[in-house]
Amino acid sequence: MNTSSEADHARANPERKHDAITPRRHRAQKRLRKRPPTGRYRYVRWRWHTLFAIVDFLGELLRAVLLKFPAGRNRQDAARAPRSILLVQLDHLGDAVMTTAMLPALRQQWPAARIEVLAAPWNREVFEACGEVDQIHVSRVNRFAPGWRPLWPLALLRCGLRLRRGRFDLGIDVRGEMPLAAILWIAGVRRRVGWDCGGGGFLLTDCATYVAGRPEMESRLALMKLIGIDSPEWLRARAPWFAPPAGARSRVRDQLLRSNACGVPIFVFHIGAGTAAKRWPASHWQELLGRAIVQYGASVVLVGGKGERPIADEVLGGKPWPGVQNWTGRVSVAEMAAVIQQADLFVGADSGPAHLAAAVGTPAVVLFSGTNRPRQWRPWGKRVAVARHAVVCSPCHLTKCPLADHPCMTGMTPEAVMRRIGVVLGDGGLTSEPRNERAAPAVQEVGV
Repeated sequence: MNTSSEADHARANPERKHDAITPRRHRAQKRLRKRPPTGRYRYVRWRWHTLFAIVDFLGELLRAVLLKFPAGRNRQDAARAPRSILLVQLDHLGDAVMTTAMLPALRQQWPAARIEVLAAPWNREVFEACGEVDQIHVSRVNRFAPGWRPLWPLALLRCGLRLRRGRFDLGIDVRGEMPLAAILWIAGVRRRVGWDCGGGGFLLTDCATYVAGRPEMESRLALMKLIGIDSPEWLRARAPWFAPPAGARSRVRDQLLRSNACGVPIFVFHIGAGTAAKRWPASHWQELLGRAIVQYGASVVLVGGKGERPIADEVLGGKPWPGVQNWTGRVSVAEMAAVIQQADLFVGADSGPAHLAAAVGTPAVVLFSGTNRPRQWRPWGKRVAVARHAVVCSPCHLTKCPLADHPCMTGMTPEAVMRRIGVVLGDGGLTSEPRNERAAPAVQEVGV
């Protein structure tokens, strides 16, 4: 970005003080930017490249010289149809939603196989709604659990040992991290498929090629091709989906009736985010609320987790707003998906609820900060628009912005977001495609 052009823009727009970037500030912002990784690993910090290069070298040495566990799969194992499949997805809600696109193809390819998922408490409801899943194992203590859990490596070992009972023929690590590859190895999975870009590739039998910045849905497609699923039908139909259970839909419908939200457009706003770097300012949310109510006559429902209640209180100023329902921290994932499904529009940060909106077919405007690339992480759906304010420090991959004015989010004005809303709603509403009711899988907690 040219510094002189930024200065000219600041002089032409004196009310936008956060856009006034001096050469010194411009250099400071550029230092925050993490360039795309090169080489084998996907980490943006070189210390992790070095660490896992050493770990993988030692692992390969141990495998070849001491332990002699097989480096690759037997050709006969690869050709044999798996009787049991384990899918590992312990990370974020949005990632789990994207992974649902893989399940119908797995079931179609191996209709007689038993499909099980190792999930976390915060994403288990996504897989509970998938009829292709026969059983869900829940790991409460893992690397992604909130708070410092110094004993999670021990829990990982216990989880892997418990999963040995499943005698899995095929295991898939969607994320690509050494602890997850270790679970598959400890569980004794015969064919272990994943990525070596996060370390621990020596624990796998099959590794897909990592491409930096590739859309996450295409990365899942690469994993499917690795195990022999590349049918044209699935390539055309691949898309995440989430079908809220009937009970959740009924409870949400009743609540909307009690709040007199029927007969008017319903907008759902997710006012929080997974990290502070992805949060939109409360003052911006306040202005957007007012504009949505006045311009569209909308009834607005605020959603989010329990930890986002203070954000909702700040947005509302601790007072009730006519036409606004605060459901933050009061609904489950299934109920959140149900209210989003019944809404005319969703607006929220680059976070799990935005992926839910795309999966249920609701038009969505997703507010992207400068932490990562929209092309890679945007929700995969028919009516998804991205709102973004370009800054020179993007992508920074930080959880908290070190700049006092947080320019990538403060620079994204409510006026700009309203324009994106107009675009996504311009040709009318969109209803999600009907899906068959599916049996709920069994749920089992492991490694607790």
